[in-house]
Order: sequence, then structure tokens, then C-alpha cells
Amino acid sequence: MTKLPNFLIVGAAKCGTTSMSEYLKQHPQIFISEVKEPRFFSSQAHSFPLNGPGDAKRESRYIKKYADYQQLFQSANGQLAIGEASADTLYYYQKTIPAIKQYVDEQPKIIIMLRDPVKRAFSAYQHLIRDQRETASFEEGLRKEEERTQNNYELIWYYRGVSRYYEAVKAFIDNFAQVHIIINEDIRRDEKGVFQNVFTFLEVNTDFTVDTSIRYNASGVPHSNWLHNFLFEENWLKRSVRPITYRLTSQKFRQQTSNKMLTRNLQRMEISPEIADILKGEFLDEKAKLEELLGRTLPWLN
Repeated sequence: MTKLPNFLIVGAAKCGTTSMSEYLKQHPQIFISEVKEPRFFSSQAHSFPLNGPGDAKRESRYIKKYADYQQLFQSANGQLAIGEASADTLYYYQKTIPAIKQYVDEQPKIIIMLRDPVKRAFSAYQHLIRDQRETASFEEGLRKEEERTQNNYELIWYYRGVSRYYEAVKAFIDNFAQVHIIINEDIRRDEKGVFQNVFTFLEVNTDFTVDTSIRYNASGVPHSNWLHNFLFEENWLKRSVRPITYRLTSQKFRQQTSNKMLTRNLQRMEISPEIADILKGEFLDEKAKLEELLGRTLPWLN
């Protein structure tokens, strides 16, 4: 029997989707594809190739064929919730929503993660700095955004664009019966409550406690580019020692050690107060519309 996801974490990028998917994997009643960000639905929205620095390597990891996408879920074994997380599905909503309806038999439950739009934009910039793909200042990157969009760069380069959530969130709410919104800042305020609400939404056991001690996909400037590249990218040394480490250590230990080393090697950058104020002004109307849509006050742009 072909298995397909019954829930999707659709974005937004740099709002905590990677961490959320990794944390949900811990729950015995939840299955999430081992392939991180398969991006199958957004691959139906793209024209290829992607043309930004380093984009070709990222594109090579996209799951573009439906048969390959189906294969991601065949090892699910009795879990109640089967899903995947692709953080660009939200941004390309005009094409991904029809693709989801075409390829997934049942209407999946949709999880959307949102974050202060200014902090999200600057985190995306730091992500590209971390991976040695961005060479411009943040201010220059903002000026170049329209040009990069027209030249078909990967979504991570769209600092302003991806932080404009309202139209995409409204479209998902209008098109799917079950949509659950997670505000990233709420996790710090009430972590237990946020996860209990997610588990209730996914209809799994709500008594499960998630270990959130590992931080995933952190952004910043590497103290050592060599160490970052060694930890983050596949290489011959990792391949050679992998059989030994797999035999002697647990997956959790390997994951914790690698992520701690990655995070400690990164130094957070600070956004210019002047640029932050400009962006806050640009996102105020967007925030107001989203607050009306969601029926709540958002802890952003303060």
C-alpha cells in the first residue's frame, strides 16, 4: 500500500521548521521523512536551474519526481501522523497548493511556523553568510533582492519576500480544512504548551515530552570555515570514520555532539538598528493584517 503524508510542515523558512521536524521525530506516533526538506511541491513551482551562489548544490537535493517522493514514506510503520517539512512550500503557495491537492490523496493537516519578520530576514542573511554564499552586506542584499528574484535565485535569498506571510497564510487557511499556526516566539514562552497543542492537532499522545536540548540549523559567522565545512558537508574523512562512530555511539549522541560543535563555532551577527527600523516600518501593515486573520496579537516588531 502506498503511503503518503497526512501532515505537512510548509514553512516559513528560518522560522524553526527544521528544529520542529526534528523534535516531532522523537514522538513514537509521528513519522517524518529522513530526507530533510524534500521540497517536492515547490519543485513543481520552480523553473530550473536555480542561479544563486551555491544554489546548484541545494537544487541537487530536491526531490523532483513523484515516485521518489512516495518512497520517502514507505518505511513508516504504524505511526498515526506521517509528514515532512519543506520550508519553501509556504512562499510558493500559488503553485504548491494545487500540487499538494494533486499529489496527496487526502487533505493533509498543515503546520505553519512564523517568526518576527525582521529577525527571520536577518537570520536568512546569516544563514548564507554561514555557508559562504553571501558576500554582500545585509543592506546591499536587500537592495539586490528584486534582481536576485528575477534571476531565479533560491528562496533563501529573498530576505523581504519570504517575511511577507499574510497572503500565503491566508491561502492555506482558505484551501485546507486543518491549519495549525505556530509562532516561534511562543515556544520560548510556553514550550510545553506549544508541543501539546501540536500533538493534539496531529491526534497523537499529548503526554510525550520532547527533548529540545539540541539546536538545529543555527545561523551566524563561523569562527572556523574549515570546521563548519567539515561538520556540515559530506567529505571523505566523515565517510571513513562513520562505520566506527556508528558502532560505538548512539544516533542521539552523534547528533548532539555535531550540533553543539556547529553552534559553538558560530558567532551571531547584529543587525543595524537603522536597517531594522526601516524593515519594521515596511512590515507593520503586514503584521496588522495577519493579526486580524489569526485573531491574536503577534509579539513582533518591538
